[in-house]
Amino acid sequence: MSKNLEKCQYCYDGLVEVSSPDTRSALPLRRYWWNIKRNVWHLRVLGLIGFTTRRLRYSRVTRLFLKGKRGSASKPSRVGSSLLPGDLVEVRSAREIFATLNGEDKLKGLRFNPEMAKFCGKRFRVYKRLDKIIVETTGELRNIRTPTVLLEGVFCDGKAHGGCDRSCFGFWREAWLKKV
Repeated sequence: MSKNLEKCQYCYDGLVEVSSPDTRSALPLRRYWWNIKRNVWHLRVLGLIGFTTRRLRYSRVTRLFLKGKRGSASKPSRVGSSLLPGDLVEVRSAREIFATLNGEDKLKGLRFNPEMAKFCGKRFRVYKRLDKIIVETTGELRNIRTPTVLLEGVFCDGKAHGGCDRSCFGFWREAWLKKV
């Protein structure tokens, strides 16, 4: 057997010239483009008045002005750990879900992504409750403290992520779901 067949891809000297170029220099431009797309999406869902109110509520000036004070932002209604595998649920409307999100489109650290919006108003069965996950980037095992579930047949289509074809489950907070 020749030595070339035994080597792995990391042993080839010429692999550096063949690999794709480093695209990290375009990262600020991608972030700018993502922010534009996210704002257009919010404008479509919330309307002009809702979008403007949301932008003012989470602006830096407002946060500095209200520093130390608790705002009266709408809190999600805590459903508790009531959803079990096999339960039938309806995903709340996009407006109801947006009311639970903070300025970064997150509810207790979990982001509501644009590809999840197409499931709003539809009914699904709970596939599984999430108690622990492994963070792929670090390999860390994390406990999930806020009630979160996976829904049957609800997968990411990857259109909002550059055509990704992994078909990942969407993580759904129970505050975004209504038990039927």
